[in-house]
Amino acid sequence: MSSFLGVPILAKGRVIAAFYLTDKIGADEFSEDDQAAVEMLAAHAAIAIENARLFERSRELSVVEERTRLARELHDSVSQTLFSISLVAEAAATLVDRDAAKAKTQLEGLREMARAATQEMRSLIFELRPADLDAEGLVATLRKHIDVLRRVYPMRIEFKENVAARPPPAVEREVYRIAQEALNNAIKHSQADRIDVELSSRDAMISLLVADDGKGFEPKAAELRATKLGITSMEERAESINGALRIESSEAGTRVELEVPVE
Repeated sequence: MSSFLGVPILAKGRVIAAFYLTDKIGADEFSEDDQAAVEMLAAHAAIAIENARLFERSRELSVVEERTRLARELHDSVSQTLFSISLVAEAAATLVDRDAAKAKTQLEGLREMARAATQEMRSLIFELRPADLDAEGLVATLRKHIDVLRRVYPMRIEFKENVAARPPPAVEREVYRIAQEALNNAIKHSQADRIDVELSSRDAMISLLVADDGKGFEPKAAELRATKLGITSMEERAESINGALRIESSEAGTRVELEVPVE
């Protein structure tokens, strides 16, 4: 190496990267003009990197705000409608024997409220579909989701993938949701230090593994299924795409494995 020039890229007083140049062509060493030019390039690079970080942070905050909005809409619209449905159903039940005509009127109103609640739920579920999934595919969307989790939570989260081709959209959507649910359970309930996520495809099958080294739980416990872990939801999603879901848990940790046939 006949010559060398190194210039740090600084952001908020911290070195976040550096430019290194060696073996200048046509000269024995780099000049002061060379150094000034690279320092200017480093300054522009620092601005670009910082802007990219701010954009990513803004995107993450937008996701949080969108989730908050959807939760509020669920409470304000669907949950209120369901509460009204329960009241009308009780009123209709008391009128069946005493006044069949009024009971019929109550039941007609009940039917309309149920239809409205169903429509509202369909609308919200459509909004919950990850925006990047259609455009970028399952692998890229899941990787982005894991990158966000890494920045928010302290445990180590590893992601490996070996997917030859994109599966059908319905399979991508349900596999992604199952991965989200399994990750959410591991992060919030397992007290794990490490979570491993693997996504692979082979022999017309796509496989997902989410494994942690946490405290484990009893997958068949009725109270956990009903209140916390969303296991039933994962099973229903797997069934909807003809997949096989296996959950194994012990004091050594938990493994959630999904296999789905793809055409």
